[in-house]
Amino acid sequence: MDLSLRVAGVAKSYANPLFTGVNLSVQGPAKIALIGDNGSGKSTFLKMLGGKEDVTVGSVSWGSDTVVSYLEQELGKDLDSASGGEKKIIKLTQMFYSRDNVLLLDEPDNHLDLDNRLWFSQMVENFDGILIVISHDRAFLRNSVQKIWLLEEGAITEYPFGYDKFSQVYGDTMAAREHQWEVAERERKRLETMVKTFGQKAAANDAFAKMYHSMEKRYDRFVATMVTKPPQIKSVSFDTRTVKQPVKKTAIHLKNINKAYGENRILRDLSLHIFCGEKVAIVAPNGSGKSTLLNIISGRLAYDSGEVYLGPNLKAGTYTQEHQVALSLDMTLIDELQKSIPIDWYKAEAYLKKFSFTKDQIKSSVKYLSGGQKSRLQLAKFLGTNPDILILDEPTNHLDLKTVISLEKFLLEYPGTVVLVSHDQELVNKVVDKIYYLEDGRLK
Repeated sequence: MDLSLRVAGVAKSYANPLFTGVNLSVQGPAKIALIGDNGSGKSTFLKMLGGKEDVTVGSVSWGSDTVVSYLEQELGKDLDSASGGEKKIIKLTQMFYSRDNVLLLDEPDNHLDLDNRLWFSQMVENFDGILIVISHDRAFLRNSVQKIWLLEEGAITEYPFGYDKFSQVYGDTMAAREHQWEVAERERKRLETMVKTFGQKAAANDAFAKMYHSMEKRYDRFVATMVTKPPQIKSVSFDTRTVKQPVKKTAIHLKNINKAYGENRILRDLSLHIFCGEKVAIVAPNGSGKSTLLNIISGRLAYDSGEVYLGPNLKAGTYTQEHQVALSLDMTLIDELQKSIPIDWYKAEAYLKKFSFTKDQIKSSVKYLSGGQKSRLQLAKFLGTNPDILILDEPTNHLDLKTVISLEKFLLEYPGTVVLVSHDQELVNKVVDKIYYLEDGRLK
């Protein structure tokens, strides 16, 4: 059976080049993770492999026996009545039980609850075709893939081993490159100083002109061949001016909350008491009402009966998992930010740069951002209001690995109150003090 893939000289540009000269080959069965920073072109490359994006430079060739199936990152509105996780499960089930022997999956584990993530991992383990997946779930990457494709600096590098070894090898490689660059940079500065010195002498005395031009050429040759600076870890600068809140002061109190959609009772006499400074997670299967509960706490959704109390003088900030609800796609990033934060244009630009947005991106429309970049914009919006209470509904969905780690560090150090819904087990285990399980409309 010809179960193979060959990528030859593939390149893609929009306003700027995304990647160039990509050459890869795969002989199935294989399980490969495609990773890289948000906006680096991962989704575009996966679309090109799946025939959803034109290949204008280079070629993508599948073996004669391959049947390719592609899962996009943001699902359409044909499943609008389902939750984010339910939408993904429906599509993934269709794909795994089809006869397709190539699966291209763009962040398939986003929105999935813990049980469904386990199901997904088992389906991947049993799949015997070619699977190429974009995922930022560290546990999944660690347990489920055999190779890593890293999209960075406009190129894709293959690492023929799993995620743990990749992390070690990549870290060692970047450390070595950083050292080489620092040595070369010191030499460059030394030569630059010599060029300036001889330039000053040549200006005063023609006898030094020849030495000056020789030193200038030496400097140019060195710069042309010196090792390039390794890519910086684009760790987003998460920050707020929130101060530590009084211990034992009530931050959130819910009493006998009820909520139903028609005949479907989602929340039943639900009660919850969270003190200032506590960090809690709410865990439940998809469709159990976690997002409904967070929307009630934040005041975005009306409840049928009960009481909701937020501590006096405490400001809540909310992150929703649905970008279509939280962001105006036709607005520029600056305009979208200024809806939430009353700051002038220059301060808004500087603030967005802390979240790893470029000058060009800041001036463009939200609709041109990748899923992860939209997530970063949402985080920028609500953290900029300096909330005392963070209400987070699946904040790591779409975020690249570097940003997930930065968010994790920020939440650990955050002095305020956190209410977190997340299926990222590593994040939950490291950040929260208490876990509540939502079952039959009540918290346990």
